[in-house]
Amino acid sequence: MKTLVNFRDIGGIKTQDGKEVVTGKLFRSGEIVKLSEADKKEFTDTYGIKTIIDFRGEQEVSERPDDSIPGVSYVNIDIMRDSKGNTASFDDLVAVKESSKEQMEKIYYDMITTESGRHGYKEFLETIVKDDEPIIFHCFAGKDRTGLGAALVLGVLGVSEDEIKRDYLKTNEQRREANAQIVAELRAKGMTEEQLEEILVMMTVDLSYLEVARDAITENYGSLEDYVYNGLGVEPSVIAKLKQLYLK
Repeated sequence: MKTLVNFRDIGGIKTQDGKEVVTGKLFRSGEIVKLSEADKKEFTDTYGIKTIIDFRGEQEVSERPDDSIPGVSYVNIDIMRDSKGNTASFDDLVAVKESSKEQMEKIYYDMITTESGRHGYKEFLETIVKDDEPIIFHCFAGKDRTGLGAALVLGVLGVSEDEIKRDYLKTNEQRREANAQIVAELRAKGMTEEQLEEILVMMTVDLSYLEVARDAITENYGSLEDYVYNGLGVEPSVIAKLKQLYLK
């Protein structure tokens, strides 16, 4: 889809025990805003997507609401509600005053540890097992809130860390053109090259951010399993259903 940035199926990846994540069921992307009519048709007719899960906050959703697509339900889960001024929204990313890398590390730590992050990812896992129909999840750029959501699902399904990183890093290639356009627009508004370099850091992903999330899980909860069951409070039946629906 030409007007949906950072769109991809997270299926087709092998797990460590020889199974495979099913294709055509779980998709990820950036914001679903101002899609072409052709892409809207492809969204439903080709991919059969029935549910949109939007990880953005109230202000983001209000300013740039997702397109309304006939036959597609919408769920909003504000992952970063409790991270004031540190939300991974576009406005917060470009307004950052400190090191961009330090800001991104704070974002990933908060996504794992705040109440809104834990409650949000719990609701996410519970939502994607309700129906056996294709689902798409996204945030603004489809890289941080969405990237961690994808890493969480793939990790629970038994995908190796290397494969999770491979999917995560695809964002940098798939957002290359969109990021270049953002930089060009901000340059035209008078931002310095130094400022633009920092913003470009904020608009790309880095494996060190995933490591911050992994370390936060280890330090605060123990293992990924402990995080899911104890940190998020997800019932074992949800994880069993997740594996039933998304593994083959």
